Amino acid sequence: MKQNLLFLFAVICLFSCTSKQYSIEGSVDNKVLNGKTIYVKVRIDGTWKSIDSTVIENGKFAFKGIADSAQIAYLAYEFPENNKVRQAFILENGKLTAAIDTAGFMNIKGTAQNDLLQTYQDAKNAFNKKSEAFYKTKDSIKNPEQELAFAKAADKLNQEEVAIDKKFVTEHVNTLAGTFAFTNSFYSWTTAEKESVINLFNAETKKIKRIQEIIADVEVEKRLAVGNKYVNFKLPGLNGDSIAVSDLVGKSDYVLIDFWASWCGPCMQFLPELKAFYEKHHGTQFTILGVSLDDKKEAWTKCVAARQMTWKQVSDLKGWKCEGSRAYAVNSIPCTVLIDKDGKIAGRNLSLPEIEKLLLKKASGK
Repeated sequence: MKQNLLFLFAVICLFSCTSKQYSIEGSVDNKVLNGKTIYVKVRIDGTWKSIDSTVIENGKFAFKGIADSAQIAYLAYEFPENNKVRQAFILENGKLTAAIDTAGFMNIKGTAQNDLLQTYQDAKNAFNKKSEAFYKTKDSIKNPEQELAFAKAADKLNQEEVAIDKKFVTEHVNTLAGTFAFTNSFYSWTTAEKESVINLFNAETKKIKRIQEIIADVEVEKRLAVGNKYVNFKLPGLNGDSIAVSDLVGKSDYVLIDFWASWCGPCMQFLPELKAFYEKHHGTQFTILGVSLDDKKEAWTKCVAARQMTWKQVSDLKGWKCEGSRAYAVNSIPCTVLIDKDGKIAGRNLSLPEIEKLLLKKASGK
């Protein structure tokens, strides 16, 4: 009887110990990743922190540990050099599997929340492939009509992505998977769309620091809705002078505040179109104030010179904490805010064809 009790006690101890641990068994199809280091990372206040690492050997890797509470983490590796590959998952106690295919995509499953999150990742990967194929057609544009058609198709594609994000977030609100999807996709949502989801959050979700920041930014966006007065800010210019938004408003029909950075790939892709638009319309009709979210002056000034960005530029070199970007609740770039001659917000993130329509309407006096 005593032996049976000892055996039962041992089984209970074993179960209780293993149930409070996590394990990640990984397989890698891409042979060139053998010998590379793979990490488990978390992001705290915008800073990446490694909590574990191992080396991929013979197409395999493994992690074990204890998760005091479930949290969003990332499997991360670098290949080729300086190309950072990261895949989000929920670090929680249980048995997980992670498969990396030949293209570098990861599939992480094993717990209910990770299985759920993977369905979202799969949907996003499928969309990204479709989006990549679409944007490759941009080089074939030869006239303004095709450019307008492309812009309309791009807007439709963006709305398709928002629909994917909104559906998943709404159906899985107040879960780690749903919260992750929201905090990584809200950038392209309208203020009303963000607010509709925020209204579904429970008290626990609203305690999350990033959620609190987003809620605060939504309040800023509401105060800066179309038709409301613009918010002024004053930042250092390229030559050590200071330029305020108020220095430009009223001098032309419209002022476009363009938030960008030298390290921002989409900003650089957008730049040729913006330059062409500026050259066509700048003067009494239109001007631009560029606000760089760089944190190194050399990177900022070199980019302005090399890319021949001839409109006024300002930056306090504080990155995402830039006074100007905070004043307008900017969470992704490129981001634009259009201000009319009376100092009222005319639009946020309007397409260039949409801005051109406003310019033409103003010129015609209608």
